[in-house]
Amino acid sequence: MKIVAALLALTVSVSVYAGEHEAKIYDADSAFQAMLTLEGEWSGESTVVPVGKTKEEGTTTESTITYKNIGNGSTIMLTFLAGTPMEMVSMYHQDGKETLIHTHYCAVGNQPSMKFSKVDEPGVINFDFDKGTNMDVNKDGHAHSGWLKIIDEDTIETKSELWRDGKVASIRYTKMTRVK
Repeated sequence: MKIVAALLALTVSVSVYAGEHEAKIYDADSAFQAMLTLEGEWSGESTVVPVGKTKEEGTTTESTITYKNIGNGSTIMLTFLAGTPMEMVSMYHQDGKETLIHTHYCAVGNQPSMKFSKVDEPGVINFDFDKGTNMDVNKDGHAHSGWLKIIDEDTIETKSELWRDGKVASIRYTKMTRVK
């Protein structure tokens, strides 16, 4: 389940600080445009913290992910644990300019789908759970919500919630650096 939580944290909600520019309040379209800049390989640490524990009590592991822009820039594909039996993919795409969708294809066999949700915090691109297939949202473990923050062109941080039994079970925090 640690692997599932790792990808889930990396694949949800995004906030952006673009170098010398001030972070802004994103709408779905500008959020997607900012996410297109993530293309490449990223490496770093992720820490899973069970509910009721501190970050210091969490489990930290090394992680590698790859963002790839596909479909002539209409979709962003995030791959985690590439080439392993636990490989997982998340896809981000727009439905018009007003809706940004994130679907996670998890190694446990479910597919939670989240939608961009505008927040008042500058730089934050947020995704909240919308629906899922091959899962019972009130029972099964799944990615539910979170964010990703682009610190600069080569550094990102994330926070995501893994839900089980209809509530938050753990939170994953990551800090990643662009490899290439």
